[in-house]
This record gives sequence, C-alpha cells and structure tokens, in this order.
Amino acid sequence: MKEFYKELDEYIENLEDKKNDYKVLSFAVDELGYLSDEVLNHIAKKMDIFLFSLESTIKFYPKLQNARTKNYVQICTGRNCNQPGLKEKLIELKSKVDFPIDERHCLGRCGKGRALKINEKYYSYKTLEELEKLLLNLK
Repeated sequence: MKEFYKELDEYIENLEDKKNDYKVLSFAVDELGYLSDEVLNHIAKKMDIFLFSLESTIKFYPKLQNARTKNYVQICTGRNCNQPGLKEKLIELKSKVDFPIDERHCLGRCGKGRALKINEKYYSYKTLEELEKLLLNLK
C-alpha cells in the first residue's frame, strides 16, 4: 500500500489542476478498484480539501459511487413516493446497513410506484416492510 500512496502523491503533484478531485479519485479507483476511508482521508489531506467535498464528488459520479461501496441506494422521497413513517424508517435502516442510503426528491419513476435505485437498477416497493426486507437482504 505504501507504493500506491507514493504513486498517488506523485499523480497529485503532477496534476495541472491541483484541485481536480475527480481525476484523483478516478486514479485511485483505477489502481485499487475501491475507495476506502483511509484512501479518502489521504487524498483530502494531500489535496488540502475537506472530506465532505470528496464525498460530494463521489455521490455525483456513478463510477465513483460503485467504487465507494458495494451497494449505493437512492430512495425517492418526492410527493408520489413519500408515505407516513418513511423518514423514520430510513433513519432506522441507515443504522442497520453498511452502505449509504441517499434520499432523492425524485427518481423520475412516478408512474411505477414508490421508487428506489440500488446501484444502477430501479425497484418499486409498496410497504415500508417490503422496503426494509429488500435493503436488509442486500449483499
């Protein structure tokens, strides 16, 4: 891993735009295949940027989302998908799983029932119990 950090530091130093976190994160993904907390902390420190800035970049780019965690879940909380108890259920589920669950105002699937997206695939669910079962059974 020391060799990787040496290559990463050299890559950052040779960048024309020293604040291009997407290029740096992509480099790490291409080399390692994933983005661990340790790697993110190293990048943030080396680039002198906040960790939450890196997380924002990761959330924006699917390539980086998939490298950050095995599962990346987005749940629609818009008018057509929202239901009583959803916010509380999401708080509970977030404490039970080891992957991010992001709330989105709309996933663009209003006519197909309550929507969620796991990685790049869309799903529908009817009840909070069905949602919980689906997310807790992810591997």
